[in-house]
Amino acid sequence: MSKKRILFVVSDFYHNGAQREMYEFDYALDKTKFEISILSLIELNTRKDLPDFFYEKHLQLGSEILFLKDFITQFKKGLSYKIVNKFLRNSLNERIKKKNSKNLITLFNNYDKVAFMGEYVYQHLSPIIPVDYFKRIFIFIMSTRFQDENYRNFAKNNKYLFFTGFNSLEEIEYEFEGFNNYKHQFMPLCLAVTEVYNKWKFNQNKEAKKIGIFTRLHKDKPLDPFLYTYQVLLSQGLDIELHVFGVGNYKLAEYDRYINNLDLEGKVYFRGHQSDMKKTILDEKLDLIWFQGYNNSPAGYAGLEACLTGTPQLFWEFFSGENTKLNQLNDDTIYPHFKNLLAFSEVAKKVLFDKEVAESISIKQFQDVVNNRDIFKRIHIIEKNLLDNE
Repeated sequence: MSKKRILFVVSDFYHNGAQREMYEFDYALDKTKFEISILSLIELNTRKDLPDFFYEKHLQLGSEILFLKDFITQFKKGLSYKIVNKFLRNSLNERIKKKNSKNLITLFNNYDKVAFMGEYVYQHLSPIIPVDYFKRIFIFIMSTRFQDENYRNFAKNNKYLFFTGFNSLEEIEYEFEGFNNYKHQFMPLCLAVTEVYNKWKFNQNKEAKKIGIFTRLHKDKPLDPFLYTYQVLLSQGLDIELHVFGVGNYKLAEYDRYINNLDLEGKVYFRGHQSDMKKTILDEKLDLIWFQGYNNSPAGYAGLEACLTGTPQLFWEFFSGENTKLNQLNDDTIYPHFKNLLAFSEVAKKVLFDKEVAESISIKQFQDVVNNRDIFKRIHIIEKNLLDNE
C-alpha cells in the first residue's frame, strides 16, 4: 500500500504548545503509512526571543519542511501602490489574492489530507481557500473561548472536523456555538511518556517552600488568581516563594499591575525560559506547581510535563461552564481545580506542609499521564482520520 501524503499547516516552530503537539504527532505517526510534510506560515529566525526549537527536530524525523512565503505573494505596503490600487478599485490586491489562491491549491493538491494545527492557522489562510475545496476541514483546536472569541470568526457553514481535548457535550456545544456542520473528535494533549524523571520527594526540611508556575508571559495567559493566592499565603506568615518560568516580559504581559497592587514587588521571581522543564523542576526542588486548568484537566503541555516529575499540581479553572468538582480535594480528584481563592490557598497550604496529601496527588497525577496521555496509545485516533477517505 502506498503511503498517504499528509500536509500539516503550522504557524511556526517556536517552543509553544501547538508546536509541541505537532512534534508529538510527527514523532508517533506510523511512517510506513504516512509521508509527512509541514507548511509553516512564518519564516525561520523571525523573533530573537523565540528560537525555532522544533524545526531541526522535525528534520531529524525525516519530515519535509515548507514555508508559505515560497508559495504566495505578499500585498505591497508602499504608499504609491496603495494609491494606484485604490484608483483601480482594489484590482491589484484581487489579482494577488487570486494568484495566491491558485498557488496554494496547487500545493494542497499534492497531498491526500491537509490538517491545520490551530484554528488561527486556518483562519489566516481561509480568505484564499475556495469554500468548496475541502470535503471536510481538519482543524486541531489550540485555544478555548475564554482566550479569544476572535479565533472563531471564520465561516460557520463549512464542514469541519475539530480535534480537541473537550470531553463533555456541554463543553463542545459551548466552544462551537454557531457552527452548523461539524464533527468532533476527542484528542487530549498527549506526549511520549517516560518514567525517568519521576523523582520528586516531599520536602521535610525547614527551608522555604517553593511554588512554581510554567507559562508563556503574555496577556492571554492570566496569572492574577495565582498572584492573589500567593498574597493570601504570605499574609499568613508562611515561608514560601513563587517562581515563574517562561519566555516573555512580565511588564509587557501587564502582570506588574497585580504585583504592585498586591505589594508583591521583589517577592515574585521571574526566571525566564527553561529549555528542559522537567530538569528545572527537579533541580529547583519545587514543592508545588500551579497551573491553568480547563474543565478539570491541565490546559497545556507544561502541566503534563510536570506530572512526569511527580511534583503535585493545583489548577485554577478557566472553563466558564458548570463544574461540580470545583474547590474540593478528595480521593477521586486527580487534578484539583479551583475558582475560590480561599479554598485554593487552603489546599495549597495542605500540599506544601502535609506529606500524605502531597504524595497522594503526586502519585495520582503521574499515573494518570502514564495511563491516559501516552501519545503511542492514542495516535491511532489521528491515523484513522487521516486514512479516512472523507
